[in-house]
Amino acid sequence: MADTKVKGLDREKLHEPLALYLSEIKDVSDPYLVYQAAYAYQALLYVPDDETLWQATLRRTGKVVQGVAGLVSAVKGLDLNGFMDGLKDIQQGVSGAAGVFKLAKSRFDGAKSLSDGGNDFVECMKEGLGVKRKLTWYPALRGAESLLRSGQLAQFKRLVCEAPCRLDPAFQWGVCQLLGEVAADSTWDAKTRGSAVMFLGEIYNNRTLWRDQRGVKEWILVILIKLGSSDGNEAQVAADNMMRDIESRADSHEQAHIQACRQKDYTMYPLRIAPSMMASPSLIDRAQNRPDVESHLRQLRKQRLMKQGSAVYIPPQAKAGLQASDESRFQLMDKVKEFLNSEQRVFLLLGDPGTGKSTFSRALDRDLWNAYKKDGNIPLHIILPAIDKPEHDMIAKQLRKLEFTEPQIRELKVHRKFVLICDGYDESQQTHNLYTTNRLNEPGEWAAKMIISCRT
Repeated sequence: MADTKVKGLDREKLHEPLALYLSEIKDVSDPYLVYQAAYAYQALLYVPDDETLWQATLRRTGKVVQGVAGLVSAVKGLDLNGFMDGLKDIQQGVSGAAGVFKLAKSRFDGAKSLSDGGNDFVECMKEGLGVKRKLTWYPALRGAESLLRSGQLAQFKRLVCEAPCRLDPAFQWGVCQLLGEVAADSTWDAKTRGSAVMFLGEIYNNRTLWRDQRGVKEWILVILIKLGSSDGNEAQVAADNMMRDIESRADSHEQAHIQACRQKDYTMYPLRIAPSMMASPSLIDRAQNRPDVESHLRQLRKQRLMKQGSAVYIPPQAKAGLQASDESRFQLMDKVKEFLNSEQRVFLLLGDPGTGKSTFSRALDRDLWNAYKKDGNIPLHIILPAIDKPEHDMIAKQLRKLEFTEPQIRELKVHRKFVLICDGYDESQQTHNLYTTNRLNEPGEWAAKMIISCRT
């Protein structure tokens, strides 16, 4: 509900009973269950009910207004700088909102709850249940998860290390869970899975940077033990090596604690593996003798996102024509997304050399692959100078470069739609109308929309 921006829930019938149920977890001592409840409770707070308490707080606290608006804007394109600014604004604004909610006792958000050291992890988590207050760690975790799932690993680590709530135990717990899930997921490459284990070790060992959170450190041990019990894969080797490193640094008291952890049963603490697209054709597809294209598209998606994951990108502005005034400028990405949702077929992007047309094309390709769903429109980034005679059969030529088979190409032509991101029209010395010569959207031909860039 939080993800799909559900609004207007009846507080009496649904919102308040759910919140009350989650907030009444008072007798549970299992940190895993308490964290899941706290996470669900925060998600519920991001689903507005039909009251105006939070709206009243927004009116009283301008910083929070700015922060929420900044987050909403940044999440659309995962602009990390904008996202971080939004988190900081909320972090600052929450202190001003505390009087509205009468939360002087709350020590759940930020480093204060850690430096006090009076409460253990479970009790600290429980303090956040029942407090009707949106906390920074929840949107920060969602942003981190989004970056991680889209393959932007460098941006993920930057967010984790620089988030204003990075010392919050709930944030650290959630980050460790995400890292454990990456390490356990065989669809990631061995280097990435090993890096996830190394990051877990860094959080465990570096007390100066991450503080000495007993509950979080035990959760890291649980994750490493679970990974070490897997079946001889890269994650098992990396986890075993990390456990040996941790034990070599530990004093006698900590070593005894590690051995006690090894004796516990952690089968009730699952590491969630993000569901991937179908790895093989369905029974219906096999019966109809249709070639499998989705698994190839899944691999292509991962390659594209990994390739562009750490690129620095500044969203450009544009205007409708060369003669248009500078005051009429708009966000180019927003305008292209509007085009993709319209009935229009071709979007022409003109610009001087060095104005960022190619950078924008790569960013658009990344965004579309990030949003790709099974059987959805397929982004296809085409460098026109690299295609021989792109005026004819351009899509098939690009798919062959991407190692699709001829049966797969025929399947895609008949059953799928494309978003063509064509870069370098002028560099390919074209004089043809590529949309027309490729007979796009004609009966029996490729179904596609085209974004094409060219120098002015």
